[in-house]
Amino acid sequence: MNRHRGTSLVELLVVLALLSVMILVGAQLVVHSMELLGATGRAVSNPLVVHVTSRLRHDVQEAAALQWQDSIWTEGPLVLITHDGTYVSIALEDGNLVRAQTASPGTPPDRRVILRGVTAWWWRTPVEGVVDLNITYLVNPEPERQSSRDVGYGLERRQENLRFAIRGGGGGARW
Repeated sequence: MNRHRGTSLVELLVVLALLSVMILVGAQLVVHSMELLGATGRAVSNPLVVHVTSRLRHDVQEAAALQWQDSIWTEGPLVLITHDGTYVSIALEDGNLVRAQTASPGTPPDRRVILRGVTAWWWRTPVEGVVDLNITYLVNPEPERQSSRDVGYGLERRQENLRFAIRGGGGGARW
């Protein structure tokens, strides 16, 4: 009876193949994590759209009236008049969505960029007291959909369609 002690060359090759597959999967996870970290860093430079839409919702719903109403889509500034007479203007300027607030005529407006990379801005009032907004903006695609690592390559267009009611119009002062 010949007892065979130790491992054969085939067994060592199988173990080596399994280890290389595990290392390959681990390396792919590290690379994917780094891509996600880069996408998160890029997203920080542009305010979250959730906050922008929340700001827009607050401005429109707290307005007492619009400076003018238009049932046809327009690219011009949306000018809201608040209960205390403050004018709030939202307009597209050089690829930025800008919010300007003027407390009284003759005073310089408080201007702030609320969203960068905007390619289109449209608004209308289909019925009195209702404002429709359409915003198209550029974002970086998710890392798994990005085909190139070049900076600025493959930016995606996203569109937000929003409908808000002016609380002073339609359903009464506070509905």
